[in-house]
Amino acid sequence: MTISFRTLGIPLRSLRSCAMVAAAVVGVLATSPGAFADSGTSSQAAQDDHSNNGAAKVTLQTTDNPDTNEPDSQRVNDSYQPKGIPVGEFIFLPKVETDESYNSNVYATQTNVKADWLTAIRPELDLRSQFSEHELNFSLAGDREMYSTYSKDNQTNGAATVDGRYDFNKDAQLSVFSQVYAQHEDRTSPYAVQGVEPTPVQGILNHVTFKDQFGRFSLLGAAEVNRLTFDDVMTSTGSLINNADRDRWELSLRERGAYEMFPGYAAVLQVTENTHIFDRTLDHEGYNRNSTGYRAEAGLGVDITRLIRGDFLLGYFQQDYQDSRLPNASGLSMRALFNWTPTKLTIVIPSIDRTVTDTTQLGASGLDRSAFTLTVRHELARNIVLTGFGAVYYDQLTGVQNQDDVTYEARTKIIYAFSPELYVGGEVGFMSKRSEAQLASFDQLTTMIKLGVQY
Repeated sequence: MTISFRTLGIPLRSLRSCAMVAAAVVGVLATSPGAFADSGTSSQAAQDDHSNNGAAKVTLQTTDNPDTNEPDSQRVNDSYQPKGIPVGEFIFLPKVETDESYNSNVYATQTNVKADWLTAIRPELDLRSQFSEHELNFSLAGDREMYSTYSKDNQTNGAATVDGRYDFNKDAQLSVFSQVYAQHEDRTSPYAVQGVEPTPVQGILNHVTFKDQFGRFSLLGAAEVNRLTFDDVMTSTGSLINNADRDRWELSLRERGAYEMFPGYAAVLQVTENTHIFDRTLDHEGYNRNSTGYRAEAGLGVDITRLIRGDFLLGYFQQDYQDSRLPNASGLSMRALFNWTPTKLTIVIPSIDRTVTDTTQLGASGLDRSAFTLTVRHELARNIVLTGFGAVYYDQLTGVQNQDDVTYEARTKIIYAFSPELYVGGEVGFMSKRSEAQLASFDQLTTMIKLGVQY
């Protein structure tokens, strides 16, 4: 499971004011019956449903936050979707998946490569509202992973989510998303390589988004308050990897305005401010990792019904670190994400993005990543969905020479639904990392088959 974090760079006094306003808004919503709906996907999905009326379910892909979009098992035709159990004005949807996979390089290493089989059980409980307007949804998801040989990498993960939407009218919505999770860092992370066990990670994600459209103008405001903590782990030599200096708060504000110049094309201006606040003033190397930054972008927003929709934005970003020994990060900001629907059964999603994330690696202030991805999804039949994914990631450590990485990733997946209650799936993936750092390169092949039961 990969999680992307955005953050915020404004004075602490302003942050407190924003937090108080956000808390007040959430409090009002919490006392209003039927006040919430899908976060991230819901308000955008409502627009997708309108603009893609009659299109195949496979095309309902949002551009606002692709990481929160529904899995492929929910993209088969509606006749193969679970009916659920009515509970008042809600629908209860239980589901459990079990899968068996093979990993050719469990520890993502260049030498002493170890392969293993992995069995996973993934239960999930969803409660979705059926209000005439507004929405309120709850979700509990678990994940138990068990290796055949390398049992020290066995892990249990879980997440609890509440999300919702309040509709002021057809043009103005307030979306809220809150999630508490406990998981483990993937072995492909540079932090997880030396540990005898994978590093446990806990987090809290809180997002509030307001959208409004009036005439040719549309406005969006979003606030995020995210919390990250990491447990310590032991190495094979018995020493301790102290991860406490990675614990932090990530705060952000995003403002976006768009003006529809003519049907289907809008001029877009977007600004994001962020602040990163670490629990420890100094990390284990004596650096102050706190930082503030911003990202300002402008470009073109496209929304041609059933054909293409998305953004192409260019701008500038800067991240300033409190420790004068850490070089500030700045440069060209680029972001492009499009949904191209050549047919009602196929969607093509190319994206380009450049981000800067925190790191505690010696001498580096941040990790600068340029990502180029392509997703192609096709509804082969009403009950069969095929998905292909390819990506190239170029990573640079700001302030450190000869540590650049290029990672290539490719995956292909299939979902086959026998009935609304039963489906199977399969996946083949390959990842190859080429690093200038010594012994940091690796190749990894994974295969997986799954069985899902839902009601």
